[in-house]
This record gives sequence, C-alpha cells and structure tokens, in this order.
Amino acid sequence: MPDTLQTKEAKQQSSKVQAHKKMTARTRTAVATAAVLFFITFFIQFAQSNIIPASGNELTDWRFVCTKEASAVEGEIASFRQATASNRVSRELGSPYMRLQYTLPETETDRRLVLLTANNPIRVDVDGAVLFDGGYRELEFTGGSYQSVFLPAGEERIIDIYLYAPLAFSFNAYLEQAEITASEGFMRYIGFGVSLAVIILGIGLLVLTVLLTARSRHIRRLLMLSATVIAGGAAALLYAFSRTSGMLSSPCWFSALLISELLLMMLVCATVLSCYSAAFKNAAIWIPVVILCAIIPIFQTAWAVRTVAAAAAAAQLYAAIKADRAFLSAASADVPYVGSVRGLLYYSALIGIYNTVALFLGLKPLSGYLFACSIVLVCIVIFVVYCRQIIYLDIKKYERIRQLYTDSAWIEDITSLIAKMFLQKEEIPFLTGVAGGLSDIIEKNSAINDEDIEVHSCVGVLDGDNFAEVYNSGPVEGCEYMSIYSHLEKQAQKLLIGNTSADMLFQMDGHSAVIHFENILCGMTSGIENIIKTAYLNLFSAYQNLNMKKDVTDIQEELFINLAVVVEQKYKATTSHLITVSALAHELCLRLGMSEERARLISLAAMTHDIGKLGVSESVLEKQGPLNEDEFELMKQHTEIGFHILSLQKGAFFETAAVIAREHHENFDGSGYMGLKGRKISPAARLVRVADVVDALLSKRSYKEAWSEQQVIEYLENEKGRLFDPAVVEAFLGSADALFALRRHIAEDKDI
Repeated sequence: MPDTLQTKEAKQQSSKVQAHKKMTARTRTAVATAAVLFFITFFIQFAQSNIIPASGNELTDWRFVCTKEASAVEGEIASFRQATASNRVSRELGSPYMRLQYTLPETETDRRLVLLTANNPIRVDVDGAVLFDGGYRELEFTGGSYQSVFLPAGEERIIDIYLYAPLAFSFNAYLEQAEITASEGFMRYIGFGVSLAVIILGIGLLVLTVLLTARSRHIRRLLMLSATVIAGGAAALLYAFSRTSGMLSSPCWFSALLISELLLMMLVCATVLSCYSAAFKNAAIWIPVVILCAIIPIFQTAWAVRTVAAAAAAAQLYAAIKADRAFLSAASADVPYVGSVRGLLYYSALIGIYNTVALFLGLKPLSGYLFACSIVLVCIVIFVVYCRQIIYLDIKKYERIRQLYTDSAWIEDITSLIAKMFLQKEEIPFLTGVAGGLSDIIEKNSAINDEDIEVHSCVGVLDGDNFAEVYNSGPVEGCEYMSIYSHLEKQAQKLLIGNTSADMLFQMDGHSAVIHFENILCGMTSGIENIIKTAYLNLFSAYQNLNMKKDVTDIQEELFINLAVVVEQKYKATTSHLITVSALAHELCLRLGMSEERARLISLAAMTHDIGKLGVSESVLEKQGPLNEDEFELMKQHTEIGFHILSLQKGAFFETAAVIAREHHENFDGSGYMGLKGRKISPAARLVRVADVVDALLSKRSYKEAWSEQQVIEYLENEKGRLFDPAVVEAFLGSADALFALRRHIAEDKDI
C-alpha cells in the first residue's frame, strides 16, 4: 500500500529530527571539548600563580608600588604595598609603572636572580646602582620573559626592580646557584626536550601519513593534523626558549612568538575546515593577520599588539562561524569525530578572545606553551583515531579484493559448468551433472574453520503422480520431492534458498524435475546465495533448450547478465532498472547514428554496469537513506570491481561492458569518480551515464521522491556539458516523449 501524504510528511519530519539531533550532539561535543581544554589551561596557569605554594628559592616578600607615571616610582617612596607567599605581587589597572623592592640577606656564595615577567621591560638596581637594564622606559615590550642577573656573595642588599607593563603583567623572582646542578638544568630545560620530541613526532606522523594515505581522501586531514603538531611543537619550543633564556630580548622575538601562535591557530582552522570542502580558502583569513603581526617590530607599541590580538580574535570568530555553516550544510557532517575537531577551533577562539581581553585590561594572558601543548595533545589523539579508521578501511579493502578474486573464480567455474550442460542432449545426465557440479562449486567456496565440507544433493524427476529419484550423492534420506514441487510450482521463481539448503525446480514441455541440496554447513552466505541464484538462472535456460547448441561466448554473456540481475534484485527487489537502462541506451545509440549491431551490443553491456556492487558490503547497498562519506567511498569502488570482473573475460561484449562498468560515473567536465573528461570517456559510458541517471531520477528511493519528467528534462538541460555529453543530452531531449513512454511501459510490466 502506498504511503499517505501524512505518513510521508511524518517520515520526512522524523528524518529531519534525527539529523538535527546528530548535529546538536556533535555541536555539544565541540563545545565540551573546547570548554574542557580552556578550563584545564586556565586552571593550570591559575594554580601556578595562586594555589601552588612558592618553592623554597622563590622570592615572594616584595614591597611594591604602582603608578601611572614613570617619575612617580623614582627616588624615595613614602609607602609600599607588601606582598607575601599567599598574596602575590599584583598590578593596579591603569598603572603600568611599577617598582618592586626586596631586602636580600647576606649571602656567602654567588647567586643568580632569575626574573620571569610577561615580556615586560625591566631595570634592576642593587643598592641604588643600575645592575641590569632591559629596555625600561625605552621599550613597551620585550621578546623574552626571562632575565637572569648575577649577584656576587656579599652583605645584605636592597634590590629595586623597575618594571613597565602597558600590556599584560606577571612577576616571579627566584634565587638560584650561580652554577646550576644537572638536576636543576634538567628541570629548567625539560620544556625544550618535550617541544623537540613533539616536532620529531609531528615529522614522524607526516611520514606515516604519506605511507598510509598516499591515495586516500583522508590525506588532507592527516597532513593538516601532522602540520599542526609540528607547528605546535615549534611554538612550544619558542615559548620554552623565551622562558629559560635572556637572549630573546628584542621586540622582534615577541612578534615571532605571536606569529607562531597565529600560525598554529591558522592550522587549527585549516584542520577543522579540511573536514569540509573549502579549508584553505576560508583559512586564508589568517594571512593578513599574520602579515600585520610581522610588522609589529616596526611600531613597537602596545597598541600595535592590541590591534593584532583583536584581529586574531575576529579571525577566530569568523573561522568558527564558517566551520559551523559548513557543518550544517555539508554532507561531510558525517566525518568521524568532527565534533572533537571543531572543538579545537572553538578552544583556540576562546584562547584568542581571552588573551585579547587580557591585553586590553592588563591581565596575564594564558600561557602560549600550555596552549600549544593542548592543541598538540588533541591533534595526536585525533590522528591516532583517524589512522585506526584508515587501517580498518584498508583491511576491509583487502578483504574485498580477496573476495573479488574468489568471485572471479566461481564465475569461471559456473561458466564452465553451464557450457558443459549446454552440450547435454539428455535430461537425466543434465540434471545429475547440475547436482554434482554445483555441489562441487559450493563446496569449493564454503568453509567452516578452514575445514572442507561435503554438500549433499539428490535429483527427482516427476513420473506420473510421483517423483522418481534418479540421483543421490548420499546420504540424503527421504527427500520430500512432491512437497518441494508443490511449493515451488506456485512461485514465480522456481528457487527456494534456506539456511543450509536449497531447492530448484526445472520445467520444460510437461517435464518437471527437482534438485535438492543440503548440508551447506557454512550457512547461506551472500557469496553462496549469489552462486546458487546465478547458476539457477542460467541452468534453467539451458534446461529449456536441451537440444540447442550455444557458443560458449553466448553462455558467458547470459551468465554475466543474469549475475547483474541477481545483484540488482538483491537491493532493489526488481530488475526494471537494468531493463530500462538497456532499452534507453539502445534507443539513444540509434538516435546517435550507430548501427543496430553496435546498439544491441551496448544495450546488453549496459545491463552489467552495476555488476561491481557484487563486491560492496550489503550494509551499504541496503542502507535506507543517504550514504555518509565512508559508505560513499565504499560504494564508489563498485566501478573498479565491475571492471575487474568483466575484463577477465574475452570478447567484444566484455570489452564494452568492462568500460561501461568503470566509466559510467564519469562526468563530462572531469568531476567524476576517476576524473576522466570529455572525449576521454568512452562513448558507450557517456551514453549509459544519461540513461542510468534518467531512470534513477524518475524512480522513488528511500531518501527521495520520484522526479517528474519535466524536472528531469530541466536537469539534463542544466547539466549538459557539465555532467553529461551535450550530444547525448540533445539526442535524448529530441525524443524525450518516446523515451519516457518506453520507460513507463517497462515500469508497468508486472512480469519484470
């Protein structure tokens, strides 16, 4: 019974609801990923500054003062604020100039005073004498955040540190031995080791990507992930260097730090958008931001830095919006783990926005080192997940190739069996030959735990009102021939396939015979079912023409056409599509001026255009609704599988059929499966392409309604020269009424 309009609307609404739920779930995953990463980054930095107790060599009891003018911190200060281990040094908003003072007790050994800031220019005075000047009152920011000042052994001293913080502010001070120990050196430079290890790992992932996915659609994503890991390692290395060495004092290094972070954000953006269709076009928004960042050293002002930060935050928001729009509109929304990948983009956007606000308010930005390491960690996890998926797909591909060769073998076996049966002139030898030969083929293609099985078969011929058994391979006991006959005689197709058995009914001019197979212990797999159905369709024809001699080539052609019918019936429950494509192809050939012989050859070969679906997973073929990206890639392989199956045979029919099977999804503009363009696509394939698409559009599917004939005409006109050969389209449109009528006649034939 056809669905009512209400039922159809309900199904469509249900489908929309399911799609919305999937998108919502993935958006939640993205937001959760970004929020968790941001919270971890923020918490680690906050804990380092406010929760984790100061180490034994950290100087915390500073006296400090903040002012708006540099002159106000010079000379005698009437009143200082006091910092402690639990109440660290802080800066007042709008007061960029600071003076910090510390009374250093007498020391018996030489020491180093290590100062870590937020790239703030500083000057260090000891007992009123300038010991170090890092651009204080000359620069607004420096390239590094690390400075080390040598303090010789001596009596109690007063250390004054003058600091300018027009942007962010942070301050930590340590005393360490003049000559650090091996363990102290290891702890100081561990960031270098981690960063270098990440870079090496990224290069390794890059090599692995090329080896694993040289021809895979995943290569773009994995290349982006590998490049992001390398960039993350490089950014972390640069940040680690700026935190452990005073060599990076020039503002140019500050620009380099920002560029490394911006490049990392740009790669994150490209990585996310590589899951869709326009990664590099949309990621190009970062190019002017990076250029703007590169000219910061020319101006060397805090406002130049704020401008770049604001531009970066805007680019982040733009990229996040583009990613969401692509996600909502692209079929690639089914990309695995795309929620987590989008989470990276949201995370980097949160970091960019927070740091921009921090720079304007004078707060401490989130650590670039932590940001880079977080990005790297998530990228590595996603890379591993994708690699597992690729390896799984490669294994499945290997299994399909192995199955393909198995299918080729049984096709050859059935061809040989049918050829022998066509040479038979007597009924009994024919039937016993079928029973024994088909049993051997099933045994050859069946296995349980790599052990051979023995298929049992028997033959009964109707003699009057009863069946007389003429063959029994043993031990088949008490076969109910009459019961099988009574059941199959009422069926349109005289074939019954059970879990471990199969029954065939052959009829000709008043003669009837039953062949029974049992003990198929491997179960009725898809492969065994194809063998039995294909053999029966051809052997039934041979039985009805016992006294006719056929050429082996004709037998092979019939075999492969019947095999295509088996494949078509399996997932469409009808053969009308094959017959329609064949009929339309025949008429188009004649309208294009081909001979009747050539038209007949192409129309017959067109029936096998989808025979490669024999090697495609049933779950893909029988899926209700549109295929996701991975399923579509599996489906695309049916063209190569079909070419391989057909090209193993010889003759004009198979040469034509193999080319059609391989090229019937090629587009005239080169955008098809293999990228063939224009006249490089065989004429037969260009012609079948139109016939195949026309019937598909006019047919109802689980994921779409049938198109009207007028809609199909408009579609052909619009896609002429892009998807279809203009000459073939013109030939179709010139006889559209007759061709549509032919299709309707085939569709209305209930015997198909």
